[in-house]
Amino acid sequence: MLLNLIIMVSILLIGYLWGKHDGRIEGYQRGVVHVPLLLREQSLEQGYCLLCKEELENKSFSNNEKTYFS
Repeated sequence: MLLNLIIMVSILLIGYLWGKHDGRIEGYQRGVVHVPLLLREQSLEQGYCLLCKEELENKSFSNNEKTYFS
């Protein structure tokens, strides 16, 4: 009886730790993808580069350039 309880608690603990580990890896991967997009968005909104403080130039799209939004 006691042995079964110890085995069940051990299995639950191992599953919890495994899930936590996988969640951290997935969260890190999502952050690596998402952070550059956030920096770019904030830079465009504020008008200067958030990393080097350089002023951004206003560039408009010409008809020959490919846009991903149209």
